Amino acid sequence: MKQLFTVLLTMSFLAYAQDDVQYKYEPEVNKAEYYIGTFNKGKDVEDLSAWYGKFAKWAETKDGTYDSMSVAILQPYFHSNLTGIDVMWVNTWPTPGEQFQGLETWITGGGADLLKSLPVTNSQQIDTWQWTISQPASMQAGNMMYATYADCSLEEGYDLRQVYDLYKDFAIYAQSQGGTVGRKIIVPDSGVQLADGVDFVRLMFSSSISERGSNADLFFSKIVDSEAAQNLKGFSCTNARSYFGAAMRAPS
Repeated sequence: MKQLFTVLLTMSFLAYAQDDVQYKYEPEVNKAEYYIGTFNKGKDVEDLSAWYGKFAKWAETKDGTYDSMSVAILQPYFHSNLTGIDVMWVNTWPTPGEQFQGLETWITGGGADLLKSLPVTNSQQIDTWQWTISQPASMQAGNMMYATYADCSLEEGYDLRQVYDLYKDFAIYAQSQGGTVGRKIIVPDSGVQLADGVDFVRLMFSSSISERGSNADLFFSKIVDSEAAQNLKGFSCTNARSYFGAAMRAPS
């Protein structure tokens, strides 16, 4: 079934693929939902965390529908739009089938009533495909994580699968040197249109804020001059924006 989802996703990216290219890795595919908004008057992240508790209790009554979903509540820190975005709620799912079963349960099983007490007004709701390149060393509920997103463009002569292979090689080498950064290639499915010239969004994340700094030190001391780093090519990224926040749910 996992291979079927990968095939379907790859078909949706035909514009990025070249028929005569042999690829090294099969992308590890998952789905993610991004709910981006501002706090209602007098509300803050503590109110949203309390609302998550209500959601979690509601989800427990839904026969395991949400057992595979992870949840993070992120706030912008290094960001160009600090007045327009207060918070980003992120749901991550292993497969589209599990994601849309959860969505159906939410819509038909009482989610609207729960939504009335949400202390946030969402301005964007985005559905995405994600290709996992590497995972952080650990991600447990309660971790204060750090995440950076950037808009990326493919260079001429490269497709998305080639970039995935090169990035995967780099990530494997970085992990062999002690690296613990999670990395994903993200392509929106609906809810937002990428800017002209942008082909995907790169996510880099760590399971703690300080871990991001130690990984940066490691990169410049052991990785930057490596063959794997020199071979990491085929794309460039701009408009990086960083968030911090709590992993509320992290299924094992």
